[in-house]
Amino acid sequence: MGIFAGSAALLLSAGCSPADSGASGASEAPLVQVVTVAPTSAAGAVQASGLVGYKREADLAFTAPGVIAALHVDAGDRVRRGQRLATLRRTTAGTNADEAALARANAERDLARTQELFERGFVSEARLESARLAVERARDSSVLTAPADGVILRRRAEQAQSVAAGTPVLSFGETNSGIVVRAPVASSAATRVRVGDAATVRVTDLGAETLQGRVARVGAQGNQLTGAFEIEIEVSGAANLRSGMVAAVEITAAPNANAETAMLVPTLSLLDARADQGVVYVVDAQGIAHRRRVRTAGVTQDGVLVLDGLAAGDRVVSAGAAYVRDGEAVRVAGES
Repeated sequence: MGIFAGSAALLLSAGCSPADSGASGASEAPLVQVVTVAPTSAAGAVQASGLVGYKREADLAFTAPGVIAALHVDAGDRVRRGQRLATLRRTTAGTNADEAALARANAERDLARTQELFERGFVSEARLESARLAVERARDSSVLTAPADGVILRRRAEQAQSVAAGTPVLSFGETNSGIVVRAPVASSAATRVRVGDAATVRVTDLGAETLQGRVARVGAQGNQLTGAFEIEIEVSGAANLRSGMVAAVEITAAPNANAETAMLVPTLSLLDARADQGVVYVVDAQGIAHRRRVRTAGVTQDGVLVLDGLAAGDRVVSAGAAYVRDGEAVRVAGES
């Protein structure tokens, strides 16, 4: 009886072992969340993300070396054309004070004489500008003025700092030039975009508000590193926009046989992102995760735009992708 009981116990143990092993294996499968992807726009529309900026932005600098004596503006200040922005104490006006004063007096007399001749029509405007430049060069200080109505985007130097000729002192945006979004797009999409195409612009910092725009420029040369072409979109009603904001754009481009439709996936879904390439995990009907290479078109506040590598209805891992291996069974949160 004892031998039979021991054998029965051994068989029972052996019979339960596979079930117990299976239960243990199931419990060790990574727990993930998934989303079902769908097209974000009609076929042919070009999706991209870029930065907001003024159409004309420039770095302002002195034309001579020296020490900055005063900075009269700061980042965010609105300025008028001709307004004094900064003053420079020059270091090339002459080491001898008497010689420098004589040079300034001679240059100013020449300017006065040239101005009179110009008004009588005896000299050209170019000659007058040369005389003005000579006076400027002879002075022991220089003044940097606003080239147009605009806004100071950034201070690039500080008071008492020594600067060389041409060193950026202030970054300036011309307000009358208008607001644009500059966005890189893949070469295949750039060939379908035309100047004048309508565009919808959504700025991350403005929430769900959308603005209308039009394509003003299509880049003629691709970026040497990414191969992308820069598209410039003029934005209407952009009073609340600021240079440097992130914007998502959708351009109504002409479709073709190879028109791309973007899919939107959560930012955490994308792994190994490099330029416009990356990896996501797609879960099949049997609960197996498969590594999938994708081509992207930028990031919006809602996620990453994927142009190639996914199909409508694919279940993409949205949380937990970093713990998944290719071909591994996963447990999907919310599914029994």
